[in-house]
Amino acid sequence: MDLEKIKAIADDVKTLYRHLHAHPEISGEERETSRFLQEQMKALGYDLTVYDNFGFHGDLKGDEKGPTVALRADMDALPITEATQLPFCSENPGLMHACGHDMHMACLLGTARYFSEHRHFPGNLRLIFQPNEEKDGGAEPMVKEGVMKGVDYVMGLHVSPDLLTGTFGVLPGFMYASVEDFKITLKGKGGHAANPERAVDPIVCGGHVIVALQTIVARRFSPFTPAVVTIGSVHGGNKHNIIPSDMTIEGTIRANTKENRDKLRAHLTEIAECTAKAHGCTCTVDIVKGYVPLINDEKATASVKQTLEETFGKDAVITLPTPTMAAEDFAYYLEEAPGTFINLGVGRPGEKAAIHTATFYPEEDALYYGIAAEVASALHFMNEGK
Repeated sequence: MDLEKIKAIADDVKTLYRHLHAHPEISGEERETSRFLQEQMKALGYDLTVYDNFGFHGDLKGDEKGPTVALRADMDALPITEATQLPFCSENPGLMHACGHDMHMACLLGTARYFSEHRHFPGNLRLIFQPNEEKDGGAEPMVKEGVMKGVDYVMGLHVSPDLLTGTFGVLPGFMYASVEDFKITLKGKGGHAANPERAVDPIVCGGHVIVALQTIVARRFSPFTPAVVTIGSVHGGNKHNIIPSDMTIEGTIRANTKENRDKLRAHLTEIAECTAKAHGCTCTVDIVKGYVPLINDEKATASVKQTLEETFGKDAVITLPTPTMAAEDFAYYLEEAPGTFINLGVGRPGEKAAIHTATFYPEEDALYYGIAAEVASALHFMNEGK
């Protein structure tokens, strides 16, 4: 691997990164982003397969037989009005690449260029550009349509402002949680606030449901098991002296395994329905399917960790202290092939703008480290599996 060549590519890719940053598109509407990326990939000689959701992948064959290694970047932006004042600030009102997907795409374009110019590698390289990570999940439908067919190893990365530029975060096993949203609808009987005995109050019922739901994590799971039940929205009534006929409670449940996800679903439904019945209300629980937990393959993660240490030094690679209860649909690729998902440091000393905020912007020098990490990891998997 030629690190000097990668530095030169990273300098060139900076222009592409700034273009992508200036032209964000919301989840499920990445039409122009996909078109731009496809043009870049065709020019580099990749054989493209395009999917119905604007996603696509590009294949490039090496000059020796070997495994197929997939790398992925997500393409969608967030509905945030940018406040960075960068000269290449978002030109699309109300939209911003506030999660670093612009850097993910730029890194993968840099990796694409490196392999296009250095085809002496064993196997096949598959570069996946995926839409809709922030909303409904673009990975699962692409997997169902065959994006992982024949893939032997898979690797992805995500920017992290918590890590300094030039460093990486790895974690074997459980890294990101499953996520599902829920909506509980309680129906009682409305009436005048002065005559509560003539009504069935869904507000009082809802209060008991909210408190009871907190016992799921506290009393149904071990203190050593990661699980989350969070209520983020409660709506009922519109006037102080009227008992409404219904109330809604919305939130999210998150777990470290599919089994614990199913337990959360079951406990939430049971508690809501039984508490409602005890208060004379009827109850409907709707759970919106979300992402599965992201579980990194331990052997693949160890291999990538070693590769990064050999490339950048041991101090550059950090084993993350804990998983996160955030979610990431890269998990679906890891269900199909061994691989790993790593964090790419994009932070500056003494300065930390969080992702998903209007002031987030990654250190552009991280492009070099992202490209080099992808190239090194892909080559390792290719040589390991040939």
